[in-house]
Amino acid sequence: MGKPSRIEHIYSDLRPHLLSAPLQPGQRIDIEALSQRYGVSTMPIRLLLNRMIGERVVDITPHEGYVIPAAKERRVRDVHKWNKMILMLAIETAMDNGPAPHFPELNLDQADIVAATEALFLAIADFSDTSETRYAIANVNDRLRPLRQLDTGNLIDLPAEMAEFKAAWEAHDLGSLRDLVKRYHHRRLALVPNFIALAYGQ
Repeated sequence: MGKPSRIEHIYSDLRPHLLSAPLQPGQRIDIEALSQRYGVSTMPIRLLLNRMIGERVVDITPHEGYVIPAAKERRVRDVHKWNKMILMLAIETAMDNGPAPHFPELNLDQADIVAATEALFLAIADFSDTSETRYAIANVNDRLRPLRQLDTGNLIDLPAEMAEFKAAWEAHDLGSLRDLVKRYHHRRLALVPNFIALAYGQ
């Protein structure tokens, strides 16, 4: 296998850069600034943004061009429901398939709870033993990262929630993990209007 091309190197940096940048949902992506950042013309940047449209992490509109996807209630609910469905499938597959799955060591005590959540959900996805499941969760992680990075204040006790996941993970307790995944998504689906208000600074 050959070395990754320069475009692939740019893509591997551009994607997390956009998803972690302080951009509001619906905000226009500055193509000129990105071309200067990476020292290339705007054409390869446009090609990479088109690729992200296919992955549903970037949108395009007639007047604004490339934008961060808007935080619409239906979309936010659907992505959370999809995330839950994939994780539940992976856990139930592991519960039905005999020997206990591998539980890799995870750093769930880190201060960055968003990163810990993403790592945990990717590890759960691996229970299904299919690369497609992992890809699907990685994609959802990217799409939900802007919302997960919001300062939710007292809406959710994130450290306590992660501590419960950590205890279940270290105990290799699939039943508890399944229940925690259900509760995790039940909380967030109930708070979708709050997330949207926070996303737009309301």
